[in-house]
Formats: sequence, C-alpha cells, structure tokens
Amino acid sequence: MARELDGVHVMVVEDNDDSRELLRFALEYRVALVTVAASAEEALRILGTLRLHVLVTDISMPDDGMQLIREVMAAACAQGIDGIPVIAVTAHRGRRQELLAEGFVELVEKPLNPIELCGVIGRHARGRRGHQHEPSP
Repeated sequence: MARELDGVHVMVVEDNDDSRELLRFALEYRVALVTVAASAEEALRILGTLRLHVLVTDISMPDDGMQLIREVMAAACAQGIDGIPVIAVTAHRGRRQELLAEGFVELVEKPLNPIELCGVIGRHARGRRGHQHEPSP
C-alpha cells in the first residue's frame, strides 16, 4: 500500500456523493486521514474542530467553494495560524489565474485523476505534518 500521505489530514468538500467517496477512497488508500463534507456550510461547521494539513474543495457547488476559501482564510487569520493550503477542484478550464488570485494554492481540473490529486496534496502537505491532529482549542 502506498503511504505517501501517512499522517496528512485532508478535508474534502464535494457536493457530488460519488466524487466525494472516490476522493475519500483514494486518499485513505494513500493512508491520509480524511474528513469529508457535502457542502461549504458543513465544512465550515467542521473546520473549527480540526487541525488540517490540506483542504480540497469543489468550487462549483450550490453553496460556493469560492466563499468557503474566503471564510477559511479569515478564520485562520483570526486564530493566528498559518493558512491551510486549499486546492480547487473544477470542471471549468481556464480559471487558474483567477483561482490562484483568490488564494487557492493549486487547481486540479475534472475529470479527476486520483493519483495526480494525491501527488498535489502531498506537495502542499510537506512541512505541515508536524501539526497536531487533535481538535483545536
């Protein structure tokens, strides 16, 4: 079993049940600790209780992945912690510059290649693995 994401805590925010479960499976196969949310609203409720290494979000959800990143960055800033790297997942090609300007660290286009996504997550998790996996105070 590949273990390149061992010790990495990833949140996946995806409104499509099949896509969310595919991502969970691929990340757990790579030994990541995975938390999933079906909406930005659900993710924001969960985020206050976790210390994540990376957040992966679909940006074309009914409740908007773009708003999610804005709120995640504001919350991280308010708590005085380094921002969580947020990776955008989208079927809309040609939005790379716009998304990077919004604060996403990388864009992965659909259809997803789970192996490629695991590599992207691994790159952005480097140096963050020392963070605790326990709930935030």
